[in-house]
Amino acid sequence: MRHYRECLGRHELPVYSLVGGLQTEYAIAGGKPIVKLSSGAEIRHRGAYTGIAILLFHWVQQGKTQVWRFDPSIPEPQPIQPQETSGDGGGQSLTFTLGELLPAAGLLRGRWEGAFFAPAIHIDVPLGADIWVFLLRSPWFPLRASITKQSLPVADGQAVANVLVRPEPQGALSTTISSPGAPFKRVSLIMRRTIGQFASEELISDVEAGTASQVWNPIIRNFELCLVTSGSMRMGNLSEIARGLGADFSSGVFGPGSLNGEFLLCDGPMTRYSLIMKGDLGFFRHVEDSAGATLTW
Repeated sequence: MRHYRECLGRHELPVYSLVGGLQTEYAIAGGKPIVKLSSGAEIRHRGAYTGIAILLFHWVQQGKTQVWRFDPSIPEPQPIQPQETSGDGGGQSLTFTLGELLPAAGLLRGRWEGAFFAPAIHIDVPLGADIWVFLLRSPWFPLRASITKQSLPVADGQAVANVLVRPEPQGALSTTISSPGAPFKRVSLIMRRTIGQFASEELISDVEAGTASQVWNPIIRNFELCLVTSGSMRMGNLSEIARGLGADFSSGVFGPGSLNGEFLLCDGPMTRYSLIMKGDLGFFRHVEDSAGATLTW
């Protein structure tokens, strides 16, 4: 069962629920995120935990076939104690108050495989399906870029090139490639994003000879969503969630369709970045230099 609750007040935020019989409210009060789960029956939970969750979307081998699967986990769970309220007729509510959230990160590829990272609550229900609450929030602060070094030189014999990188406001990076003298086949500057076990590369600039200047800008989206699941999800559910978050995909006659390229949820502090400078020597040979980059506030 799907339930989508629109913002009804200034502090109440959207909820997308795949758990039937459970009402979810998500709000910000006094600067703190609050999640309230209400059920017409007692929620016989053994405990609750919070932390940064990995929402893994992948294909697994089952016999002779591959099966798409959603596997959530919290690598470093911390116990959290909800406020419990009993209602009429045996109903129950659990209210969780969390501290400061980190913005979510995520990457999806063409076969709907990839991962999201987001703050979460995991409610352990030993005699029923566990309840997972994921708080998907885009950065609500101006991003600031920093890099481990501002010059990335590459050289092979007489072929030399260099790129100068300078952080700009709003997380942007100003880049200038210089390839004087005997040229490489091509000189390229690439931004590699890594989210969990998945990576994506974006070409910032390339040149055969001379100079080339380009500004790299982070991908910024505006969203805030409380996603509630029982620990399972269909591919069609993911496509609906991704579409609401800004993904571009082609609808299929059967199934959820396919992504048009890759979908990056947004740039931010939970994504790992590497700037890679490559000098192409031909015949599948190249020299490279790299620098780490971060986006914070």
